[in-house]
Amino acid sequence: LQAALEVALGSNNRLLECVARNGLGQLFEHVGSFGRARTQYEAALLAARDAGDRRWEGGCLGNLGLLLANEGYAEEAFVNCNAALAVARELGDRQWEGNTLCNLGMLHHLEGAIAEARTELESALIIAREIGHIRLECISLCNLGIIHDALQEAQIAESRYASALPLARELADKRTEGQILNYQGVLHARQQDISKSRDCLDRAELLLASASDTFTLGLLSCSRAECEYLAGSSDTADSALRNAVA
Repeated sequence: LQAALEVALGSNNRLLECVARNGLGQLFEHVGSFGRARTQYEAALLAARDAGDRRWEGGCLGNLGLLLANEGYAEEAFVNCNAALAVARELGDRQWEGNTLCNLGMLHHLEGAIAEARTELESALIIAREIGHIRLECISLCNLGIIHDALQEAQIAESRYASALPLARELADKRTEGQILNYQGVLHARQQDISKSRDCLDRAELLLASASDTFTLGLLSCSRAECEYLAGSSDTADSALRNAVA
Protein backbone atom coordinates (compact mmCIF):
# COMPACT_ATOMS: atom_id res chain seq x y z
CA LEU A 1 0.00 0.00 0.00
CA GLN A 2 2.82 2.39 0.80
CA ALA A 3 4.46 1.61 -2.55
CA ALA A 4 1.13 2.20 -4.33
CA LEU A 5 0.77 5.52 -2.53
CA GLU A 6 4.24 6.60 -3.66
CA VAL A 7 3.38 5.71 -7.27
CA ALA A 8 0.11 7.64 -7.00
CA LEU A 9 1.80 10.72 -5.59
CA GLY A 10 4.56 10.57 -8.20
CA SER A 11 2.06 10.35 -11.08
CA ASN A 12 -0.58 12.64 -9.53
CA ASN A 13 -3.12 9.81 -9.80
CA ARG A 14 -5.71 10.96 -7.30
CA LEU A 15 -7.92 7.87 -7.54
CA LEU A 16 -5.00 5.50 -6.90
CA GLU A 17 -3.98 7.75 -4.01
CA CYS A 18 -7.50 7.44 -2.59
CA VAL A 19 -7.44 3.64 -2.81
CA ALA A 20 -3.99 3.37 -1.22
CA ARG A 21 -4.74 5.81 1.60
CA ASN A 22 -8.06 4.13 2.34
CA GLY A 23 -6.27 0.77 2.63
CA LEU A 24 -3.64 2.25 4.94
CA GLY A 25 -6.39 3.78 7.05
CA GLN A 26 -8.03 0.39 7.47
CA LEU A 27 -4.72 -1.17 8.51
CA PHE A 28 -4.04 1.54 11.08
CA GLU A 29 -7.59 1.28 12.43
CA HIS A 30 -7.28 -2.51 12.74
CA VAL A 31 -4.27 -2.16 15.07
CA GLY A 32 -5.89 0.64 17.09
CA SER A 33 -3.83 3.53 15.68
CA PHE A 34 -6.86 5.77 15.23
CA GLY A 35 -5.04 9.08 14.76
CA ARG A 36 -3.01 7.73 11.85
CA ALA A 37 -6.09 6.06 10.41
CA ARG A 38 -8.05 9.31 10.48
CA THR A 39 -5.25 11.15 8.70
CA GLN A 40 -5.32 8.58 5.89
CA TYR A 41 -9.13 8.48 5.60
CA GLU A 42 -9.39 12.27 5.44
CA ALA A 43 -6.71 12.45 2.74
CA ALA A 44 -8.41 9.59 0.85
CA LEU A 45 -11.74 11.46 0.94
CA LEU A 46 -10.15 14.59 -0.55
CA ALA A 47 -8.48 12.49 -3.25
CA ALA A 48 -11.79 10.78 -4.14
CA ARG A 49 -13.51 14.14 -4.48
CA ASP A 50 -10.71 15.50 -6.64
CA ALA A 51 -10.99 12.38 -8.83
CA GLY A 52 -14.77 12.83 -9.06
CA ASP A 53 -15.40 9.24 -7.95
CA ARG A 54 -18.66 9.14 -5.98
CA ARG A 55 -18.35 5.48 -5.04
CA TRP A 56 -14.97 5.94 -3.39
CA GLU A 57 -16.12 9.22 -1.88
CA GLY A 58 -18.99 7.41 -0.19
CA GLY A 59 -16.75 4.58 0.97
CA CYS A 60 -14.32 7.00 2.56
CA LEU A 61 -17.18 8.87 4.24
CA GLY A 62 -18.41 5.62 5.75
CA ASN A 63 -14.98 4.54 6.98
CA LEU A 64 -14.30 7.95 8.44
CA GLY A 65 -17.70 7.98 10.14
CA LEU A 66 -17.06 4.67 11.89
CA LEU A 67 -13.62 5.76 12.99
CA LEU A 68 -14.97 9.02 14.41
CA ALA A 69 -17.57 7.01 16.31
CA ASN A 70 -14.82 4.86 17.84
CA GLU A 71 -13.00 8.03 18.83
CA GLY A 72 -16.13 9.39 20.52
CA TYR A 73 -17.05 12.09 17.98
CA ALA A 74 -20.71 11.11 17.58
CA GLU A 75 -21.97 14.23 15.80
CA GLU A 76 -19.23 14.11 13.16
CA ALA A 77 -19.74 10.37 12.79
CA PHE A 78 -23.46 10.83 12.03
CA VAL A 79 -22.70 13.52 9.44
CA ASN A 80 -20.27 11.27 7.58
CA CYS A 81 -22.42 8.12 7.77
CA ASN A 82 -25.57 9.92 6.63
CA ALA A 83 -23.61 11.38 3.72
CA ALA A 84 -22.39 7.87 2.85
CA LEU A 85 -25.99 6.56 2.96
CA ALA A 86 -27.12 9.30 0.56
CA VAL A 87 -24.38 8.32 -1.92
CA ALA A 88 -25.28 4.62 -1.65
CA ARG A 89 -28.92 5.35 -2.44
CA GLU A 90 -27.97 7.74 -5.24
CA LEU A 91 -25.93 4.95 -6.87
CA GLY A 92 -28.54 2.27 -6.15
CA ASP A 93 -26.01 0.11 -4.30
CA ARG A 94 -28.09 -2.02 -1.92
CA GLN A 95 -25.15 -3.76 -0.25
CA TRP A 96 -23.58 -0.45 0.56
CA GLU A 97 -26.94 0.92 1.70
CA GLY A 98 -27.31 -2.05 4.05
CA ASN A 99 -23.78 -1.66 5.42
CA THR A 100 -24.36 2.01 6.13
CA LEU A 101 -27.73 1.39 7.78
CA CYS A 102 -25.98 -1.17 9.97
CA ASN A 103 -23.36 1.41 10.94
CA LEU A 104 -25.97 4.08 11.63
CA GLY A 105 -27.87 1.60 13.79
CA MET A 106 -24.88 1.10 16.03
CA LEU A 107 -24.22 4.84 16.19
CA HIS A 108 -27.79 5.38 17.38
CA HIS A 109 -27.30 2.59 19.91
CA LEU A 110 -24.23 4.35 21.31
CA GLU A 111 -26.29 7.53 21.63
CA GLY A 112 -29.10 5.67 23.42
CA ALA A 113 -31.58 5.95 20.54
CA ILE A 114 -32.55 2.28 20.68
CA ALA A 115 -35.76 2.48 18.61
CA GLU A 116 -33.94 4.13 15.70
CA ALA A 117 -31.09 1.64 16.03
CA ARG A 118 -33.40 -1.37 15.85
CA THR A 119 -35.26 0.03 12.82
CA GLU A 120 -32.02 0.64 10.90
CA LEU A 121 -30.56 -2.75 11.78
CA GLU A 122 -33.74 -4.61 10.85
CA SER A 123 -33.72 -2.75 7.51
CA ALA A 124 -30.09 -3.77 6.99
CA LEU A 125 -30.95 -7.40 7.75
CA ILE A 126 -33.80 -7.36 5.21
CA ILE A 127 -31.46 -5.99 2.54
CA ALA A 128 -28.79 -8.57 3.40
CA ARG A 129 -31.21 -11.45 2.96
CA GLU A 130 -32.75 -10.02 -0.21
CA ILE A 131 -29.38 -9.71 -1.93
CA GLY A 132 -27.88 -12.83 -0.34
CA HIS A 133 -24.97 -11.07 1.35
CA ILE A 134 -23.72 -13.34 4.14
CA ARG A 135 -21.34 -10.88 5.82
CA LEU A 136 -23.93 -8.12 6.04
CA GLU A 137 -26.46 -10.61 7.41
CA CYS A 138 -23.95 -11.80 10.01
CA ILE A 139 -23.10 -8.30 11.20
CA SER A 140 -26.74 -7.19 11.22
CA LEU A 141 -27.72 -10.20 13.34
CA CYS A 142 -24.87 -9.62 15.78
CA ASN A 143 -25.74 -5.95 16.15
CA LEU A 144 -29.41 -6.77 16.65
CA GLY A 145 -28.29 -9.08 19.44
CA ILE A 146 -26.61 -6.11 21.10
CA ILE A 147 -29.80 -4.07 20.77
CA HIS A 148 -32.01 -6.78 22.26
CA ASP A 149 -29.53 -7.23 25.10
CA ALA A 150 -29.82 -3.49 25.80
CA LEU A 151 -33.61 -3.91 25.83
CA GLN A 152 -33.19 -6.78 28.33
CA GLU A 153 -34.65 -9.22 25.82
CA ALA A 154 -32.10 -11.93 26.54
CA GLN A 155 -33.79 -14.78 24.69
CA ILE A 156 -34.10 -12.78 21.47
CA ALA A 157 -30.52 -11.49 21.84
CA GLU A 158 -29.21 -15.04 22.22
CA SER A 159 -31.13 -16.19 19.13
CA ARG A 160 -29.58 -13.35 17.11
CA TYR A 161 -26.06 -14.23 18.24
CA ALA A 162 -26.71 -17.93 17.64
CA SER A 163 -27.80 -17.16 14.07
CA ALA A 164 -24.79 -14.91 13.43
CA LEU A 165 -22.11 -17.37 14.62
CA PRO A 166 -22.41 -20.00 11.85
CA LEU A 167 -22.33 -17.21 9.27
CA ALA A 168 -19.05 -15.90 10.68
CA ARG A 169 -17.66 -19.44 10.56
CA GLU A 170 -18.87 -19.88 6.98
CA LEU A 171 -16.94 -16.72 6.13
CA ALA A 172 -13.88 -18.07 8.02
CA ASP A 173 -13.81 -14.70 9.79
CA LYS A 174 -12.12 -15.29 13.14
CA ARG A 175 -12.33 -11.63 14.13
CA THR A 176 -16.09 -11.43 13.70
CA GLU A 177 -16.61 -14.84 15.30
CA GLY A 178 -14.58 -13.68 18.29
CA GLN A 179 -16.59 -10.48 18.57
CA ILE A 180 -19.88 -12.39 18.57
CA LEU A 181 -18.61 -14.77 21.24
CA ASN A 182 -17.54 -11.77 23.30
CA TYR A 183 -21.07 -10.35 23.19
CA GLN A 184 -22.52 -13.76 24.00
CA GLY A 185 -20.21 -13.99 26.98
CA VAL A 186 -21.48 -10.69 28.35
CA LEU A 187 -25.09 -11.77 27.80
CA HIS A 188 -24.54 -15.05 29.69
CA ALA A 189 -22.82 -13.21 32.55
CA ARG A 190 -25.79 -10.88 32.93
CA GLN A 191 -28.03 -13.95 33.08
CA GLN A 192 -25.79 -15.32 35.87
CA ASP A 193 -24.61 -18.22 33.70
CA ILE A 194 -20.96 -17.67 34.59
CA SER A 195 -19.70 -20.98 33.22
CA LYS A 196 -21.10 -20.28 29.75
CA SER A 197 -19.85 -16.71 29.92
CA ARG A 198 -16.29 -17.74 30.69
CA ASP A 199 -16.36 -20.37 27.96
CA CYS A 200 -17.49 -17.82 25.37
CA LEU A 201 -14.91 -15.27 26.49
CA ASP A 202 -12.09 -17.83 26.46
CA ARG A 203 -12.95 -18.90 22.92
CA ALA A 204 -13.30 -15.27 21.85
CA GLU A 205 -9.87 -14.44 23.22
CA LEU A 206 -8.19 -17.22 21.24
CA LEU A 207 -9.87 -16.14 18.03
CA LEU A 208 -9.15 -12.43 18.47
CA ALA A 209 -5.52 -13.11 19.39
CA SER A 210 -5.09 -15.21 16.25
CA ALA A 211 -6.57 -12.31 14.24
CA SER A 212 -4.25 -9.78 15.99
CA ASP A 213 -7.27 -7.65 16.91
CA THR A 214 -5.78 -5.71 19.81
CA PHE A 215 -8.65 -3.21 20.03
CA THR A 216 -11.36 -5.85 20.50
CA LEU A 217 -9.08 -7.80 22.85
CA GLY A 218 -9.13 -4.70 25.05
CA LEU A 219 -12.92 -4.66 24.93
CA LEU A 220 -12.93 -8.37 25.75
CA SER A 221 -10.91 -7.67 28.91
CA CYS A 222 -13.69 -5.29 29.97
CA SER A 223 -16.25 -8.02 29.26
CA ARG A 224 -14.24 -10.46 31.35
CA ALA A 225 -14.11 -7.94 34.17
CA GLU A 226 -17.90 -7.61 34.11
CA CYS A 227 -18.27 -11.39 34.14
CA GLU A 228 -15.93 -11.81 37.11
CA TYR A 229 -17.53 -9.00 39.10
CA LEU A 230 -20.91 -10.64 38.60
CA ALA A 231 -19.35 -13.93 39.68
CA GLY A 232 -18.03 -12.29 42.86
CA SER A 233 -14.36 -12.61 41.82
CA SER A 234 -13.30 -9.01 42.35
CA ASP A 235 -9.53 -9.67 42.20
CA THR A 236 -9.85 -11.40 38.83
CA ALA A 237 -12.10 -8.61 37.60
CA ASP A 238 -9.57 -5.96 38.65
CA SER A 239 -6.84 -7.85 36.85
CA ALA A 240 -8.94 -7.95 33.67
CA LEU A 241 -9.51 -4.20 33.86
CA ARG A 242 -5.79 -3.60 34.24
CA ASN A 243 -5.24 -5.69 31.09
CA ALA A 244 -7.80 -3.57 29.25
CA VAL A 245 -5.99 -0.35 30.21
CA ALA A 246 -2.63 -1.83 29.25
